[in-house]
Amino acid sequence: MNKEWLAGLFLLLPGLALAEELCKDAEDTAALNTCIHAEVEKAEGVLSRYLEASRTLHAERADAVVTMEVAQGAWVRYRDSHCLAVYDLWHEGTVRGAMLGTCLLDHTRRRTHDIWEVYLASSDDEPVLPEPSLDR
Repeated sequence: MNKEWLAGLFLLLPGLALAEELCKDAEDTAALNTCIHAEVEKAEGVLSRYLEASRTLHAERADAVVTMEVAQGAWVRYRDSHCLAVYDLWHEGTVRGAMLGTCLLDHTRRRTHDIWEVYLASSDDEPVLPEPSLDR
């Protein structure tokens, strides 16, 4: 076994632990995959809410809203490509769906926090939405 593969394995194992923590009742791999992908859908809904709040808050700055949208599109392409690479690393493993889902979930949660920090919490006023959790 080569060192790069082992290093990748140890970096990704926390992702599997997150999937198992979130989906304690999953009895098999298929149930784990279904559960973690449902969590991804929830996180994407939260991200959409924070993006919409950002657009609304900064509506008078059309240039800023346009560049937010461009950045969001680039981020989605990055996240999807990166997480597909994670999926490909696990091409022979039954946990690859969970690893993909966990990657998507982690990145989506971080992006939501970034949106909050940059666009919603940086003004002098109280943030429009609460700080999103990064907890696993």
